[in-house]
Amino acid sequence: MLFDAYDPGDFYDELFVSQGQPRSEAELLVRRVNALSLMELKQRQEVAQKTLFKLGVTFNVYSDTRGTERIFPFDVIPRIVPGHEWEWLEKGLKQRIYAINCFIHDVYNDQKILKDGVIPRHVVESAPGFLEPCMGLQPPNNIWCHITGTDLVRDKDGRWYVLEDNMRCPSGISYVLENRRVMKNTFPHLFSAMDIAP
Repeated sequence: MLFDAYDPGDFYDELFVSQGQPRSEAELLVRRVNALSLMELKQRQEVAQKTLFKLGVTFNVYSDTRGTERIFPFDVIPRIVPGHEWEWLEKGLKQRIYAINCFIHDVYNDQKILKDGVIPRHVVESAPGFLEPCMGLQPPNNIWCHITGTDLVRDKDGRWYVLEDNMRCPSGISYVLENRRVMKNTFPHLFSAMDIAP
């Protein structure tokens, strides 16, 4: 049993409520992983990492002068987000991207947020991403940002928080899509057994 000695500690763990007690939504996953030997789990991790490297799912650390490609971090044990939590997150994320688009549209058009002093004008106009040629631009449906990479974390009680929103053509979306494909290839029976949609 791979998880027998695992202690989730004093933070929120997506798999376990406490040592030896899986969360209800993770019980099947825990059983499936526990049925593997440590060697088999390590082999699956290695296969997944080699696959990601072959697919080019890598990144450079800009401060690293060697310019070496690194494989995007990948955990062969997936995180489980229950449906009711995802529905709540989805609503909040949609609301957030709508608000971001409203903000960008206002900055490049009426500038009410600047005129009202909610945000000082110099903060916006001195930002490296501010493009004066976009003033007055009217994109279809006022959508400036079509995709965003919103970094989410949990606190020790399981509450969700947003660390940041990445709107500069987030390359991370490709990692998410490739990770999903690799995970499905690594644990095909797990995905069909848990009835997880592609």
